[in-house]
Amino acid sequence: MATPRASESTHHFRCGGDVEMQVWSLWDTEVKKYLLHNLLDKRLIEKGDVYALYDFQTYAHNAVAMARRCERIPRLLEIADLINKAYDVLRPGSLLSAGRRWICTGGEICNEKNQLLNREVLLCSSQFLGIAASVANALSLADRPLPPAGEAFIVATVKIATEHLHRWGNQKTIENLRQAAKASPENVTDGNFSLLFSDKSLWHIAIYAELSGIAQSRKQGQVAAITRQVTRSSDYLITLLQLFKHRVTTRTLVNNQGTRVMVADLDRGFWRLYPDNRYAGYEGVEKPVVCVQAINSTSNAIPRMLIPARSVAPRPDTGWDFSHARRLVHALDALSRNWEAVQTVFKLPRTHEEPKALLQAFSNNLIANVWNGDMATPLFSNYWSGANGWYRVAYDNGTGECEEGSPPYSMSESFATGGYITWARYRHEIGALGKQLYGMVVNDKHTSSVVVSRYYSRLSEDTEATIRALNRFAFFSTMVGVGIE
Repeated sequence: MATPRASESTHHFRCGGDVEMQVWSLWDTEVKKYLLHNLLDKRLIEKGDVYALYDFQTYAHNAVAMARRCERIPRLLEIADLINKAYDVLRPGSLLSAGRRWICTGGEICNEKNQLLNREVLLCSSQFLGIAASVANALSLADRPLPPAGEAFIVATVKIATEHLHRWGNQKTIENLRQAAKASPENVTDGNFSLLFSDKSLWHIAIYAELSGIAQSRKQGQVAAITRQVTRSSDYLITLLQLFKHRVTTRTLVNNQGTRVMVADLDRGFWRLYPDNRYAGYEGVEKPVVCVQAINSTSNAIPRMLIPARSVAPRPDTGWDFSHARRLVHALDALSRNWEAVQTVFKLPRTHEEPKALLQAFSNNLIANVWNGDMATPLFSNYWSGANGWYRVAYDNGTGECEEGSPPYSMSESFATGGYITWARYRHEIGALGKQLYGMVVNDKHTSSVVVSRYYSRLSEDTEATIRALNRFAFFSTMVGVGIE
């Protein structure tokens, strides 16, 4: 289906409406060029910076989901063409470790100190294959014949994704996950975080789900070969799902209307000692750390501690932060859309919970525990548990940059760009919050522009044009085709 014309607009937020047209206008004028030239050509291909793969997913995945909802096959093919460029720089494996992979050989993050230089960065590869598999799945379900390049993309994605999953899901990894599934928060001690459920594992579940949908959708002559590829490492998926089930905590709360609702949290309590979250219990205005330039020094600023971490009691309920939890949006969407295929292709035990029930519970948690309750000025806590303390105080990723940390409500932007608004299908309040925020962003009124500039700065008119375009592209695409009226 072609991109809609203005005359086809039936409603602001429906497929074919003017918000969808805004999304594709941003794609045609700014976003596609940025993804191609800045991320793929300059960073990935020229510098060997695999964090370009991470950023590609961050900016583009919401639009892929929108294109799927609105059946925009030509747009999905455009995105597939870009993904193919990243496939071209995959490096072969070895006799000891088979399978192609992306290797980080440059850029701003990979270095010897953090031990990422000349290595595969698992998170970047996992996140990128998450969006690649989603595009391939959407194309495999097209109700019309695809061009040869589209069919070739599906086949290439299945092969590349399964190569990675087979390598990542080795017997040692499976055994570690099984041990983690037996753990409780008390088993996590300071400095030992091997028991945490990571975003990489969540991405692997999403990739498996998309591949199972492809396997079930292919023509008869292709089904057997693709299914064999996908199911070679079925033990890995089953173990991942068991761990995920173990780490989802559900509780029943009573809302203001006296209605009981079930809310869901992820890895609740397991992350209480993690360095990024040490200040989850501190919600003060004063910075715990300030970055200062050493006298007579041209080196990077260094952190000066004002509030020692030992003076802040760990929040016992701390799980994932609100920004990283955005992975739930695409992972649960992939599981929900492909649930029948996942069960059939991998012969899952019937003990696994229906993903739609989890989507409802996570949506309830967003409203009950993360949102500040203010419809006029919607803000969101830094942690999925509802804690709103500082995040990543004095964060050190090995690059030598000084980070003071993220104060309360500083992750509110994740609501807009992280895909959460698509959960309007499960809680209408989420759609209403999305509409309110959309109005604040596109209408440059004084009262709203102050809030947008402070808490949603990358969507603001004050920010650099390309950054604004990328983030509005991610934001606006979550509003389309999800039942917002």
